[in-house]
Amino acid sequence: MLTVTGVTKRYGKLNAIENVDFSLAAGKVLAVIGPNGAGKTTLIKCLLGLVRFDGTVLVDGIDVGRDGHRARAKIGYLPQNPAFHADLTVAETALFYADLKSVSASRAHDGVTAVGLADHAHKKVGELSGGMRQRLGLAVAMLADPPLLILDEPATGLDMSARLELRRLVAEQRTSNHAVLLSTHWLEDVPYIADDVLALDRGKSVFFGSTKDSVAVTASASQLYIRVDGENTHAVELVKHVAPESVVTVMGDWIIVSCLASEKAKIVEHLVVAAIKVLDIRVEEAVSGQATFTLPTQVDGR
Repeated sequence: MLTVTGVTKRYGKLNAIENVDFSLAAGKVLAVIGPNGAGKTTLIKCLLGLVRFDGTVLVDGIDVGRDGHRARAKIGYLPQNPAFHADLTVAETALFYADLKSVSASRAHDGVTAVGLADHAHKKVGELSGGMRQRLGLAVAMLADPPLLILDEPATGLDMSARLELRRLVAEQRTSNHAVLLSTHWLEDVPYIADDVLALDRGKSVFFGSTKDSVAVTASASQLYIRVDGENTHAVELVKHVAPESVVTVMGDWIIVSCLASEKAKIVEHLVVAAIKVLDIRVEEAVSGQATFTLPTQVDGR
């Protein structure tokens, strides 16, 4: 569905993307990871044909550089910060884009429902939270049932419940034999959402392969701070069961979990499923292999 060969994008003397190669088949999900400035968004602009680049991008056999219009017709795109008319409602926005894409009104309604915005259909976009606007952007991206979805940081602004819903939506696209490429900072989501991983560092591909083989790239120590509603004994026992290799301590009303970065989402997910109300979460990632241990302060006056 997507074949990328030797893609390079230069800004003056700077190589924002340098000789990147990868492929993505129908029914597969590829996560593009890397720190800020790694080139993730620039790569996506190349895939969409929004900037000139060296190399070749084929979408279902169509050359993006030579026939960008036809290629983009096969792509559903969610930018990191989708821009919509603030005075239109959610329903009006979906219908507007459905009309642009020659899609039925029922499809627009179904899209809004699929991303969990049915109860907010009559709200103006300007009244939505950042996470809700992100969901609306995802609904618009999926309107025309494109064979390829490209999502730039789709989890931006989403709370844990919405991130779990995003996982479900991506899994549905995979089941429908669609290809999905998404960039993300949430490394802990990758094992649950992606088949393959492309890791970028300063514009270069440092890893491309299966999610299972990417553990060495994405696994790092994290310090997860969790505050729950009520007595925390049950939560502590659950965390120890879900992540038996982690180190769990309690300081005041904070549960402190030293774990792999890839385990953070799993721990919080199980707490939510167990109906344990999570009041606050803080995360501190490892720096040069050493996790920091500073307890968050001034949280809700505590």
